[in-house]
Amino acid sequence: MDKIKSLIYKKSIKKDFAIYILLYILLSLIISLFCAGLCKFGQHQINERYMAEFNNNEKFIEKNFNSSNDEEFKIKYYTEDDFTVLFEPFDNLIYNILQFCSVAVYPVIFIICIGITSIFFYRRKIQKPLEILSSAAENISNNNLDFKIIYDRNDELGKLCLSFEKMRCQLWNNNIEMWRQIEERKRLNAAFSHDLRTPLTILKGQSEMLTNYSSIMSNEKITETAEMMKSHITRLENYVNTMNDLQRLEDIEIQRKDIYVYEMVRQMRETGASVCKNKKFILNDVRINNEKKEADLSIVMQVYENLLTNAVRFAHSMVNVSVYNKDNYLCVIVSDDGNGFSEKDLTEATRPFYKSAEEISNKHLGMGLNICKVLCEKHGGYLKLENNDGAYVTAAFR
Repeated sequence: MDKIKSLIYKKSIKKDFAIYILLYILLSLIISLFCAGLCKFGQHQINERYMAEFNNNEKFIEKNFNSSNDEEFKIKYYTEDDFTVLFEPFDNLIYNILQFCSVAVYPVIFIICIGITSIFFYRRKIQKPLEILSSAAENISNNNLDFKIIYDRNDELGKLCLSFEKMRCQLWNNNIEMWRQIEERKRLNAAFSHDLRTPLTILKGQSEMLTNYSSIMSNEKITETAEMMKSHITRLENYVNTMNDLQRLEDIEIQRKDIYVYEMVRQMRETGASVCKNKKFILNDVRINNEKKEADLSIVMQVYENLLTNAVRFAHSMVNVSVYNKDNYLCVIVSDDGNGFSEKDLTEATRPFYKSAEEISNKHLGMGLNICKVLCEKHGGYLKLENNDGAYVTAAFR
C-alpha cells in the first residue's frame, strides 16, 4: 500500500494528464453509447406500438372518385422508410427528437465530460499547490517569512513549491544576517564611540593646558605634552583605519579556488616558524592528504595569522596548530599553553574593540578575533573559542 501511495505521489503532472485524457475518452464513449442506445430504445418502443398496423410490403387501399363519380381504387405499398407517416403527431415529434438526440449525444457528452474532467483534474492536481504558492507569494511580498510551504507531492508543482520554500528559507536567512549585521554595526559604533572618548578627553585637556599655561610651562613640559598628544592622535588614526578595514571586510567577496591542502599547510608551517621565534611551534596536519579543496586561501591565511599572533602573545612557551577536514569544513585550530580565556572572554572576545582584563592598559585595539569571526562567517564557517590547557580557538571554513 505504501509503495502504491509512493508511486501516486511521485507521478508527474504530464503522466497524470495523459491518464485523465484516456479516462475522459473512455468515459465519454461509454456514456455516449449508452445515451444513444437509450434513444434507439425509445424509438423502438414507439415503433412497437404501430407494428400491429403495419408489416413490410402490406397493401393499403386508398379510395378515390373520378369525374363520373365512379369509385376508383388505388393500392399503395408502404415500406419501413416511410413507416413514420402512420405515427400520431405527438409520437412523431418524440420519435424525431430521439432520432436527433441519438446523433447529437456524442459531441454533447464529449463536451460535458471534458469539462468535468478538467474541473476534476484542476481540483485534484493544480488547485491546492496554486493556493499554496499564491499565499506564499502574498506573504513574501508583505515581508512575512515566518511560515512554511508544505506540499507532499513530488510532481512538477511539488518541485515548484519546494523551490519556493528554499527561496523563503534563503530570504529568512538573509534577513537574519542583515539584522545581525545591523546589530553588529550598532555595537561596533557604540564601542568605537566609547573608545574614542578617552583619547579625545585627554587631547582636549592637553590642548587647554597648552593654551592657558604655555607661557609659564618649561620647554621640557611642552615637549612632553606634545608627545602625549601625538600618541593619542596616532591612537585615533588607528581607530579610524580599523573602522575602514572593518567596512572593507563587509564588502569582501569570497573567491573560492581549488587549492592543494598540503601547499596551504606548508605556508602555515613557514608562517608559524617565522612568528613563533621565541616559542615552541608545532603543526599537525591530521588526515590531510595530497587533495584539493575549494577555498579562498587569502582569507584562510589572514584568519590563521591573526589567531597565531594572538596565541604567541599569550602563550607561555608553546603554540600548537592543527589542520583537518570535518563534515565539509576545513578546520584550523590554534592553541597555546597560556592562561586561557576567562568566562567573560569566551562570550565577548569576538566583539569589536573588546579587551580582556590584562590588556586594558596596552595599545592593542581588540579587533583580531572580531575580524577572524567576520571572515570565517563570510566563508560559510564559524569561529569557536574554548579552553583546553590554555586558549583553544577553532576556525572553520566551508
